[in-house]
Amino acid sequence: MPERAPRRAGVNAMKIRTALELSLIDYPGKMAAVVFVPGCGFRCPACHAGPILEGPPLVDEEEFFSRLSGLRRWTSGVVVCGGEPTGREDLVPFLRRLKRDGFSVKLDTNGSAPGVLGRLLDEGLVDYAAMDVKAPRALFPEVAGVPADLLPAVEESIRIVRRFPDHEFRTTVVPVARRGGEISFLTVSEIGETAAMIAGLTGSSGHKYYLQKFVPRKNGLLDRRLESCPETPPDLLESMRMAASAHLPNCAVRG
Repeated sequence: MPERAPRRAGVNAMKIRTALELSLIDYPGKMAAVVFVPGCGFRCPACHAGPILEGPPLVDEEEFFSRLSGLRRWTSGVVVCGGEPTGREDLVPFLRRLKRDGFSVKLDTNGSAPGVLGRLLDEGLVDYAAMDVKAPRALFPEVAGVPADLLPAVEESIRIVRRFPDHEFRTTVVPVARRGGEISFLTVSEIGETAAMIAGLTGSSGHKYYLQKFVPRKNGLLDRRLESCPETPPDLLESMRMAASAHLPNCAVRG
């Protein structure tokens, strides 16, 4: 979908940073359109979405729905991600419109707004919720780039996400700038702690849990020091999968 300044923007129009017309990988089992919205309350050092976080809207909501109507033959799903969609006051009316038009909705979230997630659940506006669980409790501030006092909200979101019709949890195995100044990947034991946290908070071990590799991007990470780090080694990811599977057996490495 071409990136250009919106023709008009109503007061309640969804602010769309950019959009992909079709994707085969973002919504499991569906070919989907993908919407990226600006803004996020987290400042993850390894985040590569700076242009999405900071940039102005580039796609008009009416233009998006017009294009989406033309793709109806090929897709029945829409992925809303960012940035962090739950930080947008225009999210609810936007999702209502998608559902009214008959689309299945997948929402990607960092879990920072459990109240919003609860509302989306109650209104039946999301069919598939995917939540990024950044790290175990002890490392949450370093990996999410926010104070530790936001952790209770994230924990409540984990409990809510498990109640959506379909859901997944996922962790990107990133390099961490640790308190002593060392930079190193999340460890096998730390991923095990993260999986145990999810199982403990939800009271269930049956969730889908994906481990994703970190991919460095030159001139694109919020913490430029991490740009010189390598991709997450495949053997490390496999060891992490085994550790996480002790708590969440449906754990897999996502390429």
